[in-house]
Amino acid sequence: MQNRGENSAHSSETAAAFTRTLAGLKRRGSGLLLVGPQPAMGRACERFLGESKTEPRYRLFVKTDGATCHEHQKCEEVGVGSNAGNVKIIERTTHTRSTATVSSTGHDGSDHGIGHGHDDDSETTIVTSGSLARLGITISEAIDEFERESGGLQSGELRVCFDSLVPLLGEHSHESVFRFLHILTARVRNVNGMAHFHLPTEMDSAAVNTLAPVFDAIVEVNMGSGEPVHRWQLVQQDVTTDWLSL
Repeated sequence: MQNRGENSAHSSETAAAFTRTLAGLKRRGSGLLLVGPQPAMGRACERFLGESKTEPRYRLFVKTDGATCHEHQKCEEVGVGSNAGNVKIIERTTHTRSTATVSSTGHDGSDHGIGHGHDDDSETTIVTSGSLARLGITISEAIDEFERESGGLQSGELRVCFDSLVPLLGEHSHESVFRFLHILTARVRNVNGMAHFHLPTEMDSAAVNTLAPVFDAIVEVNMGSGEPVHRWQLVQQDVTTDWLSL
């Protein structure tokens, strides 16, 4: 990212502007790129899913990484919690998994590379196709269902967690993934939802530089003195915060 930290949010004026911007992202909807080592991501992921004790949440988990880390698995358990009926899971299977294994989780949806299953009352959709378009359509359909079930999603009610962009970047060009994310984040913002996407890599990697314009902010996480810390870069404003505890 160019000029990263040039306008570091350390002054009270900038910090106040940063707080206002975050409130606006929650109100209008947002797409966040979560970057850094996988072990530090769990706390940030849990925070982005939002609490559901005082506000209704509709959570959509998109799973592309069959070897999802333990921290992310815990995050999904928190997301499901006692509101399993408000949770949908879309699992994109890797090419190494057999069709028989996929079909065993639900009825055979091979015409479209999709199957369905249920886990603790949360709905799981299996996508066996490697097509980005098919994955995008499946995600959009899940959001459509949430809209119908809720009678209209309110600001911040929809939370989307995309567990890893790594498999997509390994199978498709950066430009193709960019177009996919551009459409997907626009769909989430259209219902004032908040989506975050895990990308366990370095902040200055080619993938981050290519994909950054799609997102409202890039959230870099790390382990500081044994505890996870994070800092935000607001893409449009080119403002970067100091490191903050999670």
